[in-house]
Amino acid sequence: MLKGKFGNCQVDEVLQTIVQGKGTGRLELEGTSIFGGRVQATFYIEDSRMVHAEVGAGTAYNSLVDLFSLREGSFSFASGETPKTRDESVPIADIVLQVTAALDEWNSMRQRLGSLDAVYALRADGATKDLTLTREQWQVMAQLDGKTSMREIAKKTDKGSVVVSKVLYGFMEEGLAAEVETPANPKDAEREHSQRRRFFGLWSRK
Repeated sequence: MLKGKFGNCQVDEVLQTIVQGKGTGRLELEGTSIFGGRVQATFYIEDSRMVHAEVGAGTAYNSLVDLFSLREGSFSFASGETPKTRDESVPIADIVLQVTAALDEWNSMRQRLGSLDAVYALRADGATKDLTLTREQWQVMAQLDGKTSMREIAKKTDKGSVVVSKVLYGFMEEGLAAEVETPANPKDAEREHSQRRRFFGLWSRK
């Protein structure tokens, strides 16, 4: 049994250790996501490939990056344990790359964007040139009404927190959007509910 605690987003190190040992077994993670909220999940790994996942009740997430981007918590890896059911597998090495890239992006954006509960609106005077937007950018832009938080936009558009943050960061750099001051509501975070989706459907929403 391999177990311990981690802090400051070290889940990738745990995954790399499993990959190096070509581990097969059950990995359990519990902690606080960098995007807010608690995460509790169980992953089954066979020959360094993720084959099944079970997410605890109350865990809010949009992608695998949300589940693995933890800033503090604990882990345990029980070698040799296998799941009763399996899905199409995903290499752990690919997950490590996605999580590492997401953390790098988040660290570069978080000081400018602040909390995921912040609310933003479009600036009427922001567009100084013609724009060509991707589908993701259009989806995020349509939600910038001065009332909807980044966290809510991620849920409404079915995009991960990293994707929405990256798009919004780009809008702010171009002067297209700005933060709107809103009254604090401490109950908002408690309204997060579990979004149970099939594990490998999440992989396409990095």
